[in-house]
Amino acid sequence: MFNLTRHPISLLALLGSLALPSLACEVPAEDALALDEAQSELAAKGDLGAVAAAEIAVADYFIVTRPDYRKCIAPICGGHFVARVNTSVTRCADGTWQEECHMFELDLARLGLDPSTEAKAKEAFGAGTALVRGELTLVASRGLRPADVLVASEIWLGATGNTPKGHFSRVDDARTVCKTYPCPYFSEQSLNTSVSGPLDGIDLSVSGATPEQVASGMKELSASGLLVAGQHTVVTGPSGSMNRLEAAEFYQHLQ
Repeated sequence: MFNLTRHPISLLALLGSLALPSLACEVPAEDALALDEAQSELAAKGDLGAVAAAEIAVADYFIVTRPDYRKCIAPICGGHFVARVNTSVTRCADGTWQEECHMFELDLARLGLDPSTEAKAKEAFGAGTALVRGELTLVASRGLRPADVLVASEIWLGATGNTPKGHFSRVDDARTVCKTYPCPYFSEQSLNTSVSGPLDGIDLSVSGATPEQVASGMKELSASGLLVAGQHTVVTGPSGSMNRLEAAEFYQHLQ
């Protein structure tokens, strides 16, 4: 089960050790990270301005943190607790912001999956080996109160089943051609934040994935993008310094 770290996204590690060239972004990466960290901390303390900023950020990606073993009547109890990756606060179904939120049920209806695939996807998410993009909402039920439901617009399945470490990002092929190195071959967007930057390279094999899994992951990355949990190393060369991403786990889109 994924053990959620209780601090704002490990933001210094997020796009850490950044010595990015000017093409990365107009605002220094350290400043963007510090701003994101401050907003998350204020939101956790109930600051309305920070909550508004967190709401505006980007689409929410969730991971299961633990099962709900509390002994009370469903749908108040049962299901799982979930959290937004990379941040210290999550908007729950009742509209409050907490470190983690209750989810009684995962709703995959929008994805149009066949029953067998849907069951496997729910099992993977419940085990903490999948990421869901979606929204927590209250849905009428036969219980004493509406159920906390995570309505999914996307689900991404982990390739290896490893416990994710580091930060969570979406990585896309930038289709860049360079005559020197490091070169921004890939672009990286930190999930649930506004932080982004270039990557000189990405290593999926560090996760322990098989050669076939790595090939499948790189093919999907090139075609439509990949979600990755990992950490950075820094590549230095004639054109300066840039991040390289080493994956602890990577996630492929279930369509």
